[in-house]
Amino acid sequence: MKKLRALIIEDEQPAREELKYLLQEYEDIEVVGEADNGITGLHLIEKLKPDVIFLDINIPKIHGCELARHISAVSEIGKPPFVVFVTAYDIHAIDAFEIGVVDYLLKPISHHRLYKTLEKIRSLYKETEIPIGKLAVEKNERIKLLDLEEIVFAEAHEGNVLINTKNETFIYKGTIKSLEEKLKDRGFFRVQKSYIVNLNKIVEILPWFKGTYWLVMEDNKKTQIPVSKSQIKELKTLLGLDRET
Repeated sequence: MKKLRALIIEDEQPAREELKYLLQEYEDIEVVGEADNGITGLHLIEKLKPDVIFLDINIPKIHGCELARHISAVSEIGKPPFVVFVTAYDIHAIDAFEIGVVDYLLKPISHHRLYKTLEKIRSLYKETEIPIGKLAVEKNERIKLLDLEEIVFAEAHEGNVLINTKNETFIYKGTIKSLEEKLKDRGFFRVQKSYIVNLNKIVEILPWFKGTYWLVMEDNKKTQIPVSKSQIKELKTLLGLDRET
């Protein structure tokens, strides 16, 4: 799963610092912003489009409950982020469930309770993700939606990302890193800095000098792609070549 972008809205700086400290333990959570009142928080939500918001209830300018209701109603921010109430009073639990907040944390926040909250958010996020089996690419000023299985390999070249099918080459309007994220867990692997290959389109593996390898791909040119030494072990694992005989 991708990193979840978190926003903290809390008027007390020590409480913000404590929550940031706790969240640093989780590699898949990135704190992208913080606010000390509801107005600033609302602006940051619209600007940063976080995946999850840790929201104190008793904050200045806009009450946390009102802000939570507004978040779920405003379409301009796209898919509403998950909201977690952070409060010193458990009486707000009823408000949380009525508004549609995914969870609430009581101050002081315990490691165990935060862990359970994040597990719930991860599960909910996976349910809302819609795997798309197509990639938007361009050629001759026209946009085409390629089925992922048509892609043989992608190459970063002179500031562009070239998408190669069996017979054609297209341009992907993004970085090789963003493409890697889109193709993650879809049968693709980044064999080196400039190349992502479709594992199902490898025709042959050619051993090379000092334990290096080249991949022969299933395009009309039988393109050969070098594998970075740092990626060889993982590639072998993915292809089932690391098993002892």
